[in-house]
Amino acid sequence: MIILASTFSQSISHILSADQAFSLTKFLVMFLLIFIETAGIITGFIPGDTILTSVGSVAGLHHNLWELFADGVIFGVASLCGDAVNYWFGGFLTQQIGKIPVLKKYLDGGLIDRLAVDFHPKRWLLFVVLGRFLPFIRVAVPLLAHRLGLPFVTYLKMAAFASFLWAFTITAFGYFIGHLAIPHSALIIGLIGLVILLLVGLRSPKLRQAVINLFVRK
Repeated sequence: MIILASTFSQSISHILSADQAFSLTKFLVMFLLIFIETAGIITGFIPGDTILTSVGSVAGLHHNLWELFADGVIFGVASLCGDAVNYWFGGFLTQQIGKIPVLKKYLDGGLIDRLAVDFHPKRWLLFVVLGRFLPFIRVAVPLLAHRLGLPFVTYLKMAAFASFLWAFTITAFGYFIGHLAIPHSALIIGLIGLVILLLVGLRSPKLRQAVINLFVRK
């Protein structure tokens, strides 16, 4: 994942900084990457946060707030569409777990099952919003929502809030970095460091349990 994050970031910066003008093709590629990250169920390895930060930094280099706004809207919509597809398509796949060993290994017996045991119904918004900001976990959120019977319309409203909050927050962070002309290599190192810390943290039983405790009945 670390190698992918670095490669994606460099490729995106190269594509978007080739000229100053908007390109429908460029934004379509970025839209599809963010959409597939969540909608693809097992494509959570796509570094969505790195993509948004890189694109936001390009807008910062251009000193163009309209470009930043367009980034936030495009990626917010892409994220929301991915969540909607994951909710239905993921629900279908989880029903086929017993028939597909690969999916069973990937989806069964993990965080979803542990949260599903005693999930607090008043913590849905917190779960959806926080999950959107966490790589890999954001893929599990629509699955759990479908599995626990959260109405699609209710979930979609929460997902819309989370998606646009995530998109504008991360791209704005990238814009700030690009606006200050921070070297791209420093950005890559910083993002890789955050990814490593996150992955190490998620492997800690105490941290995982602390996260679970946020969303279950006491």
